[in-house]
Amino acid sequence: MATVLLEARPYRPFKSSEEYLYAMREDLAEWLNTMYPELRINVDNFMDRLDTGVALCKTTNI
Repeated sequence: MATVLLEARPYRPFKSSEEYLYAMREDLAEWLNTMYPELRINVDNFMDRLDTGVALCKTTNI
């Protein structure tokens, strides 16, 4: 069995937490839009669409 040594280095792909949150909203909006296109969710209206609870209910099949 071969041993693999990895170089220790910090992993920080985003410069700020705001950049990270934007990327997460982008990914989640794309995922929800793929599953439920009728929600018409995108990164700009992500929080507004989730505010009503409709998207959450759809993901739990209620």
